[in-house]
Amino acid sequence: MKGITWQKIGAVTLVSILIVAGLVYISKNQTIVRGSTEPYDVKNFNSYKELNTFLQKSLENTANYNQNIGGMQSLEGAERLTTFYSAIASEDSSSKTSGNAPSVDYSGTNIQVAGVDEPDIIKTDGTYLYVVSNNTIKIIYAYPAENTALLSTITVNQTQSIQNIFISDTRLIVFTQNTYYPILYTTDVVYETNAVTKDAVSESSSYMPPWYNNPETNVIIYDITDKTTPTQIKDIVIGGTFSDARLIGDYVYVITVQYSYNNADENQSPVPRILENNQAIDVPLSDIYYVDTPEKSTTLTNIVSINVHNDYEQIHAKIFLIGSTQTIYVSQNNIYITASTWYYDYTALKDMVDRLLIPILPASVKSQLDLVQTLDIEDYQKQEVTQWIIQKYAQSIPNDQKQSIIKEVVKETERTIIHRISINEGSITYESQGNVFGYINNQFSLSENNGHLYVSTTVQGSSLWYFFGSVETQNNVYVLDMDLYIVGSVENIAPGESIYATRFIGDKCYLVTYRQTDPFFVIDLSTPTDPIILGQVKIPGYSTYLHPYDDTHIIGIGKDGSQVKISLFDVSDMTNPVELANCSITDGENSWWSDSSALYEHKAFLFDLEKHLLVIPIGSYYKQSAYVFSISVDNGISLRGNISHDLETQHEDEPYYMSYYDSGNSIQRTLFIENVLYTISTNMIKMNNLETLAELNSIDLI
Repeated sequence: MKGITWQKIGAVTLVSILIVAGLVYISKNQTIVRGSTEPYDVKNFNSYKELNTFLQKSLENTANYNQNIGGMQSLEGAERLTTFYSAIASEDSSSKTSGNAPSVDYSGTNIQVAGVDEPDIIKTDGTYLYVVSNNTIKIIYAYPAENTALLSTITVNQTQSIQNIFISDTRLIVFTQNTYYPILYTTDVVYETNAVTKDAVSESSSYMPPWYNNPETNVIIYDITDKTTPTQIKDIVIGGTFSDARLIGDYVYVITVQYSYNNADENQSPVPRILENNQAIDVPLSDIYYVDTPEKSTTLTNIVSINVHNDYEQIHAKIFLIGSTQTIYVSQNNIYITASTWYYDYTALKDMVDRLLIPILPASVKSQLDLVQTLDIEDYQKQEVTQWIIQKYAQSIPNDQKQSIIKEVVKETERTIIHRISINEGSITYESQGNVFGYINNQFSLSENNGHLYVSTTVQGSSLWYFFGSVETQNNVYVLDMDLYIVGSVENIAPGESIYATRFIGDKCYLVTYRQTDPFFVIDLSTPTDPIILGQVKIPGYSTYLHPYDDTHIIGIGKDGSQVKISLFDVSDMTNPVELANCSITDGENSWWSDSSALYEHKAFLFDLEKHLLVIPIGSYYKQSAYVFSISVDNGISLRGNISHDLETQHEDEPYYMSYYDSGNSIQRTLFIENVLYTISTNMIKMNNLETLAELNSIDLI
């Protein structure tokens, strides 16, 4: 292109700043966010050839972008579509299992939303345990503890890695990730004309992709009516890396992410497909969607729903080219997919440049930028020149002026885009999109309540650090309607700090930020258009996970210095929250340091209000024991004892190395059935009396 418009020079200018800033997590897939909450159109492709052109254009944009940041190879190590593409020519708390499960008191997976089960490496129905161990699944008769026995072991293909599982009455659902490296994939395909789902094709073709890693996700469903002999019912293969899944009623919803790099010639078009019991099912064009933005994304987010009890119901599959899926939150009726982005459309960028940069540029700099437009060089070269001009000028700006610019630019450039996809009895429908300032922390940063979506974010300023220097962070809480328009917000919470934990409970938000102390905020969202901070308390340390104790108390798990810390917050007076009790724990061998997987994995957290029971793994990074606490409003938090899986107690003939690095005996999950506490590691399950912690039994998993 010989010249460049102001519209593009505006884009180039700001993107250049972002590049120099080193912000620069270079994504192979580009998500575009408008400078306002106005959404882009979501469309279908008219033909597979149009899909192919879409992917190729995106790849060309990515290649040009990478070329001017040091020649980074966009294809290196990328995941490509093949096994699912044929080439054609021409164009919350504990969950209890229902159904036939016995009427016993037992704990389930710690989930975020009631009725929306989350996959895990351990499941129970109150009588049996289903445990992922050493890439197998063990079915164990678990209760009563004295009769514990291994009933069966399920193995998978050696190329597959078991991720996690679900249990739904007599069905076991297993998610695996393929790890093989295919070299050649050839297919001969002849399609008849179908105006809705297929292009007219009159000849066969073959396709030979390059060397690459092509992950596949398998959803394997077993009938476990007979626990000693599980029977495989279905094996469903979905392209891409396993991202997440949910079980709602009879339906499993599976989300995978694929990075598409289409190197086939222009006469070949990719046709996405899934496999059910080795039978190919092509995904029709009417079920493939893209966001109509100036920049294109090659990332495919696949959402597949499966009725795990009706073996004859058709599988539902939708594909969305909406950028890189990062965080997933699922309510009873919606899947929310989010992605943080540094990419913006030209119109919004030009507006930002005009408002924020042009007014402060001296005439000499403006002349230099004007001159760049006249140069007979490629766009990416103009970007490099523009980058150099802006960088040189930025070094001369007074710090106060820099900070003023930074706050405005960061607010409009660091965004999270959110997509809402409704689900209902297996159906999957794209509904709406929106965006908020800043980046979200994890799935607990989102919550749906009474027709609104709550979101917490931190604006980090990372996109401008290298260019302008340090930037003061800020935190925000937003209320969006179901069209994902912002209707209310609280911004600039705890400037200079970052959000470490969020928990939305009903129309209240509990928020922890951290820099040197732990401000615990209570925010009222009952008036969506006018959310307000009701109160806060500052204490040493911080929490990374918040969990409701009851209606007026919150448990926090985090760190105080180098030690794991448990807090119990009293929020009965929301204008004056207090830390009612706390307890800091070392790992037993180190008097000054401890770690816990519960800090970042909520499924490792076991709590029961009636039993005043709290159990979390604590220890070193490699080896953790189950620490059992009593927790109550009246008596605070007290350690009752801990349970370890020591190697020496299992294999006396092996040398003692208990173990700083003994990860196989590190306790990953805990649960209870009636009065028995079960602790599970990769190598064993141990059963202890819930009251006395006396050992009752154990079973070896290796």
